[in-house]
Amino acid sequence: MLLIQGRKSMNKILDIQKLNISVDNLLSQKKLISDISFNIKKSEVVALIGESGSGKSLTALSIARLLPSGLKINSGKIFLDDENLFSCTERKMREIRRGKISMIFQEPMNSLNPVMKIYKQINEAIPKVGDNFQEIKNLLISVGINDYDRVMNSFPHQLSGGMRQRVMIAIAIACKPDLLIADEPTTSLDVTIQKQVLELLKELNKKLHMSILFITHDLAVASSIANKIIVMKDGRIVESKEKDIFFTSPDNNYSKALLSSSKMRKYNEIDSIKGDVTVNVSKLHVDFPLKKTKLFEPKKYFKAVKNVSFKVMKNQIHAIVGESGSGKSTIARTIMGLENITSGSIKILGYEANSLGANDSRLLRKKYQMVFQDPFSSLNPRMRIGKILGEGLVYLAPELNKDEVYIKTCNVLDKVDLDKDCLSRYPHEFSGGQRQRIAIARSLILDPEVLICDEPTSSLDVTVQKQVLDLLYKIKNENHMSLIFISHDLNLVSNFADTVSVLKEGEIVEEGKTSDILYTPKHSYTKKLLDSVPQI
Repeated sequence: MLLIQGRKSMNKILDIQKLNISVDNLLSQKKLISDISFNIKKSEVVALIGESGSGKSLTALSIARLLPSGLKINSGKIFLDDENLFSCTERKMREIRRGKISMIFQEPMNSLNPVMKIYKQINEAIPKVGDNFQEIKNLLISVGINDYDRVMNSFPHQLSGGMRQRVMIAIAIACKPDLLIADEPTTSLDVTIQKQVLELLKELNKKLHMSILFITHDLAVASSIANKIIVMKDGRIVESKEKDIFFTSPDNNYSKALLSSSKMRKYNEIDSIKGDVTVNVSKLHVDFPLKKTKLFEPKKYFKAVKNVSFKVMKNQIHAIVGESGSGKSTIARTIMGLENITSGSIKILGYEANSLGANDSRLLRKKYQMVFQDPFSSLNPRMRIGKILGEGLVYLAPELNKDEVYIKTCNVLDKVDLDKDCLSRYPHEFSGGQRQRIAIARSLILDPEVLICDEPTSSLDVTVQKQVLDLLYKIKNENHMSLIFISHDLNLVSNFADTVSVLKEGEIVEEGKTSDILYTPKHSYTKKLLDSVPQI
């Protein structure tokens, strides 16, 4: 009878028992994780779901014993097979991380070594010592990277966010671990690569009998890969069920709210848009010079954007959709003046944005702002949130006094559902979703007429994602603001945008009203994107 109840008989690869984690400071102790208990069986895929800040990532980090130094494990045990990980020496844990446990981190730019080329970083993760070119090539192809020669010889900063995430996945699966901890592994990936990665993880799960702890805020993704769903809220598990039972009959009210938020409400599509053109992009070309491989060879260029033209009207949301590396972010950065135009024209509010003098450009800049894809990289880690938010006002609205700046910063934080206590804290003290809300607040504080959003909700959980989209939609209507919304999530675009441009390899292959593009697509690439969208 004892054998029947043992961990081996239950075939558990991971067993977490009453885990409690707190953060200690000089004044008090705050509990972050409370009595977390669950297990993962051999070959099982468990999805850990919850809002940003619910404790999902902390639970994952505690398994690999990678918690930040300021956090303390008060009590609990974590068994990998029959071995208590909390009793292992650090040397033993390094062996376990190299062979038995592997982790895909949420933010690849912070996880990859910035001064090492990708080839060397993947090679380090492969147990076999020496040159593993063919194996590295196969790993990169398996995660959807076909130009492996360029990627192998690149540094992390030379790759897009989606490409960096694919490299992280390749590193994580290189050692064929017993347990793969995937912390939001498909958040920054476009839908076609997301589908590839999910199929790859399911294949590895079946072929290698690899167990997976899959952390996500996307319920549609969770439903496509997991056997069991565990829901966390405020550091506690509120529901744990088999997938089919969870999606048909959840018990907890919070679980029901998550499911409700996943079904995005349909915004009112504007049938005929009348008014001024706020952004007019005409025949835009953007080329980047490539590094010479021979001394006297002619200069070569990578054509990132090719003959792109579109217009955005006042009070309109125009979406640009495409895979990672298709040129979406390059278009956004070029409109903002952060990349040089090779040829073509960009007019913002009637002004040729790239030919204005310094003073005129500064005055115009306050009328158009951008929300960047990676909030951790775009927020200054040495500045408190109050100063980050107020910086734009100090530079572009110098007529405001300190009290007026403070009132505006408090009001904009309230709009993105953050407390004014955040003003005295630093970016690293916030979760990924909270940092993105701060980045959105920083752009909205100047009351722009044009807002460019580069994947602004990719790192947000579904409830906050809906709140942010509702907020952007409300502000757009109140201020008659134009939005250029860049996304790889066609499901999101279908609920938000008025018009869509579909981008492939730097060229627009299809454009028009959102309903026309989504329900009667003409181009094969658009159909491929639509077929790759996960559904609950």
